[in-house]
Amino acid sequence: MKKYILENYEDQLNHQVIHMDQGVCYCPEFLASRKMHDYPSRKLQLARAVFKGDLPANDYIGGIVFSGILSREGERWQNFRENPEDCTDVMILSRAMLRSKGYQSAAPEQLKALLQENGGHINKADKWDLPTDPASDTAILLDDAAAEGFAAGQDHLAAYCRDQGISFINEAEPVFLGFEYFACGQVEEGTTRLSQVVQMLKEKGASKVLTISAQAYYMLKVFAGKLGIDIPFEVSYLPDLLGTLEPEEPAYVYGGSFNLRYLCNGDQLNDQIRNSKETPIKESAEFIPLLEGDRRVNKLTIWQRPVGPEYACFGTEEKILEMIKEMAATDIRKAAADYVVSYEPTAMAVLQENLKDKRVVSYLELL
Repeated sequence: MKKYILENYEDQLNHQVIHMDQGVCYCPEFLASRKMHDYPSRKLQLARAVFKGDLPANDYIGGIVFSGILSREGERWQNFRENPEDCTDVMILSRAMLRSKGYQSAAPEQLKALLQENGGHINKADKWDLPTDPASDTAILLDDAAAEGFAAGQDHLAAYCRDQGISFINEAEPVFLGFEYFACGQVEEGTTRLSQVVQMLKEKGASKVLTISAQAYYMLKVFAGKLGIDIPFEVSYLPDLLGTLEPEEPAYVYGGSFNLRYLCNGDQLNDQIRNSKETPIKESAEFIPLLEGDRRVNKLTIWQRPVGPEYACFGTEEKILEMIKEMAATDIRKAAADYVVSYEPTAMAVLQENLKDKRVVSYLELL
């Protein structure tokens, strides 16, 4: 297995800077700023120049490379069906490279301050009251983002677990997974943290681990392998185990970046909240179709706009983040639904704030 460093991903970096600019029309950072350096391939073009010694590392280049929200939206893989992992990997590794060459990003210190403020977590979420049993073979992994964003669904999950005879060997205490370290270019710190999470779960003695957020599932199922972290247990993602979910009324379904672009499971989520009849709305925007349906009024695709980064983000201008939120909210308002169902915990507060006239719930609340 190759070490997770930019030197070992040079081919992927070279490929990503071949900027086929079709993606600008749905790259959220570019649409917000209208500046081409906010297009992923252009950021990586600058990073590559520093990596090859053609340009010096400086604050201007560093600020550009660190400003993306890692949503995988507007990248070349979406047009050409390439590996969706490559751009994210080289962006993370380019940030680490810039730091190694002397760029002093403020992001690591801001993350450190946030973790210190919250006792090693990215928020102050409380633990959940879920069924426990020392004889269970399953542990629950409740990541910080899910513990906070999906808090309104914890009673629904607890009732579902009781009905299905599911219990956990551990208590559902929030866990900091460490994705923010990678987003800040701190690969060593992130690897150490994720290794600690895996070891903690291993020490619980469980042979299975259940996750309820797409980020947690991705980190264990996909990302850990890049880092050489062995996963000694079976990892499951709750939506994969569920049958059909039925909203109280036709709903706009928000999947989020980790679901739709990291895991590429939009078809599965479409099938989970399944219309018995649906009609495409011809006036929909290309690639993000709206529907007349009895349960779901949109089709989840890899192009659904993100409401923002799905982690604690540092380095992106607040006005850019606000515009990204508003663009996504505008898309949702075009749908004929007063009900929104989200599979992404970090989106809950954003959706509720920007769509005050709609009822926003998590998929857990449909259990």
